[in-house]
Amino acid sequence: MLDLLDFCSLDIHFDPQSNALLYGENIKCNSYQKINLKNLSPILLNKSLIYPEEVYEEYQGISYQQDESLSNGCVSYDVINLPSGLLGIEFIKTHVYYSPIDNDGDKVSSIIEVLFGELNIILQKNAQKQELDFYTRVEEGYLVKLVPGDKFVIPQGYLYTFVNTSENHVIFSRVYKKCCIIDYSSLKKERGLAYYCIRKNGRQELVQNPFYKNTPPIEERCANTPIYISDIKINKPLYQALKGEMDMFLAKLAG
Repeated sequence: MLDLLDFCSLDIHFDPQSNALLYGENIKCNSYQKINLKNLSPILLNKSLIYPEEVYEEYQGISYQQDESLSNGCVSYDVINLPSGLLGIEFIKTHVYYSPIDNDGDKVSSIIEVLFGELNIILQKNAQKQELDFYTRVEEGYLVKLVPGDKFVIPQGYLYTFVNTSENHVIFSRVYKKCCIIDYSSLKKERGLAYYCIRKNGRQELVQNPFYKNTPPIEERCANTPIYISDIKINKPLYQALKGEMDMFLAKLAG
């Protein structure tokens, strides 16, 4: 049994034998769901897959029962349990998220903190389409690699998904104001994001989606090489920071 308290300051344990997350009696969870394969099929390389039926688990609105400021629904602290394995030849991944840039472009889509395992985030920023453009063009593409304790700020204007390329589960938290799963009908022509993370000949490989035009090579980043310089400074577990500086998070998160 692994205690995740040091990383998240919450009474959460991970059982490696059952791959289950266990919560203390004083922990509140607003909702729990298992994300089904059929809900992810629009963004998969192989859209005819039928296995596994359930891909990953999401616990939404986690907080201590006494923390009223975190249970009012203004900001959500979620925990995602992303297993290892493949979806066809692709490594297991989550939904695609997106927060469009609003009038205040200084806001962020979400803040990520890794609690267990090694997490990959694929991000892309698309160029604005002109009237006669047939193809979607990507301006920026990033592969961000994070380890336990790492935090990463994702700004508005980027499409992103979380990927597990390791042999172990990945558990991470996500703080946001609005869920922002993208409308997959907007990706129907492109059939997903511009980059697929696959296993080929026993190795991890990133391949480009041919339904995008002139896609740039993806850049690798880590927690120390952000894609966005934010004035959000977090030097403690994300939950503690959220509880102590709620007004700042409310001001900075898009929603």
